[in-house]
Amino acid sequence: MSSSYEAPVALMRLALAQAAQTSGAHVIEGYGETLSAVAEPVLEGAARFAAEALSPLNRLGDRLPSHLELGGGVVTPPGFTAAYRRFREDGWASLSAPAERGGQGLPMLLAAPVTEMWAGANLSFAMCPELAVGALEVLRAHAPPELLERYAPRIASGEWTAAMDLTEPQAGSDLSLIRTRAEPHGDAWRLRGRKVFISWGDHDLTDNIVHFVLARTPEAPAGVRGLSLFLVPKKIPAHGRLEPNDIQALSVDHKMGIRASPTCLMAFGDGEGARGWLIGRVNEGLACMFTMMNHMRLGVGLHSLGLSERALQLARAYARQRVQGHDASGASRAIIAHADVRRMLLTMKALVHAARALAYTAAAALDVSQRAAEPSAREKALRRLDLLTPLVKAWCSDTAVEVASLGVQVHGGAGYVDDSEISQLYRDARIGPIFEGTNYIQAQDLLARKVFRDAGAALRTLLEDIGQAARALPQDTSDPLWLLREQLLQEAARLGETAAALMARPPEPDLIGAAAHHFLHWLGVLAGGWQWALTAANARAVPEAAQSRSLIATAAFYAAHILPRARLHQAVIERGAQALAAPPAEDI
Repeated sequence: MSSSYEAPVALMRLALAQAAQTSGAHVIEGYGETLSAVAEPVLEGAARFAAEALSPLNRLGDRLPSHLELGGGVVTPPGFTAAYRRFREDGWASLSAPAERGGQGLPMLLAAPVTEMWAGANLSFAMCPELAVGALEVLRAHAPPELLERYAPRIASGEWTAAMDLTEPQAGSDLSLIRTRAEPHGDAWRLRGRKVFISWGDHDLTDNIVHFVLARTPEAPAGVRGLSLFLVPKKIPAHGRLEPNDIQALSVDHKMGIRASPTCLMAFGDGEGARGWLIGRVNEGLACMFTMMNHMRLGVGLHSLGLSERALQLARAYARQRVQGHDASGASRAIIAHADVRRMLLTMKALVHAARALAYTAAAALDVSQRAAEPSAREKALRRLDLLTPLVKAWCSDTAVEVASLGVQVHGGAGYVDDSEISQLYRDARIGPIFEGTNYIQAQDLLARKVFRDAGAALRTLLEDIGQAARALPQDTSDPLWLLREQLLQEAARLGETAAALMARPPEPDLIGAAAHHFLHWLGVLAGGWQWALTAANARAVPEAAQSRSLIATAAFYAAHILPRARLHQAVIERGAQALAAPPAEDI
């Protein structure tokens, strides 16, 4: 039986400080003081809650998934309702919610490690409160005052939860095919349609669930330009009580992972029609929903990071206690003594902290984009956030699959049986590259919108920062960090040149699609190295500390074992992308 999840609080502190410094958040008035005052109690308290309340339910939720009871709605696994009640009572639901809506108003940077902890301890549970973050931002940015006042405080406190309803049976990633209809009815609208794959679409943790639903109005144009966003509560607050709405869960999916998280087929308006209220303006629903989706994409990256950390913990513990083979003297030894096991563990360790530092940096950029006094600082941070969001979502979630897979390999046959938690982590991690827009969509977004659209300006700024971090490392070829320095400088130059060459090419139908995946992973590997350069430079300032020596050694490992992956991505973009456009579909 595996031990409980243990949050890596010391590494989280380092990543927090690094992200605040790198993003410029530390100079925002009151920001540094807030972090100094509350970071320690928040991290320590969240670590206890994750270990005591969430981690023990993780394996149970996998074995006894959420299920639909006829006439009674969705029932979550034993212990989940009590855990959520404590979650609310301890104040975790309101951590980053706006203070004016009853939340604590803490920075998103501080919420990032807490989100990582929830996912590392129990991803299925973590997905439920994460939806509230984006919901509150949608309400703040687009909802009329009466909706904001009625729903935001209850979502902020965790009294009610939120759900995001986009996908339909015929409309997966292509939202232009959405058929759910909304017709005006007095001061509200009546919605009718089906939504599939709705995470936490129904459950027994709270009395109410606030759905954010994309639908079409009667005169809406075709395609995504005809989508509007509606707030559709499971129960309508009226006359001091909650009245049922015409919404129901028809089924709960049986999934390969995150089994405790109810993924529902939702029916809107099988009777008189589900009452809903417009958010934003008619036909501008997709723009409103992207406010929520971008928050969720950062959340997917942080959730994937939490799974990666837990996989590393399990694999490292197993490698230290599993005896297999003998040393030169004939004495038996634990498998961590084998070079290839050390390679796998170090790969996991190097990738996990690179993902952590990068995801926290995106969270800090979000804070700066909202809190900086100078408009120019907010705009600069927003451009950085736009560039990092698809990277954090896709690179961190793909990394989680790789790390979890390595964790299974370290366990050997023991990792392939359901009795092992690492097998659950591998299954759970696989949803990350699919959630909130597949990673191919993220890669296209990165290259087409975040790089091509501004002629590479945001990318050049990031590459300049990477070069600056690299040049701060030692130039001495005998120093363990020299290779990291040289690799980063070379890769930043090569990526910049390749991006410029791509933008200079005549328009080609499959250029973006064929190059996007490898471009994203090239930038991801490079950005991870950037974070290791910053981490190693900080560690050099306290060379006597054992943790500093470990960090420097891992940074050197990243340079030798991870950064060379960039050569593959460059080669495919320059010489292999045409192969994707050449064969007709029937030849594949």
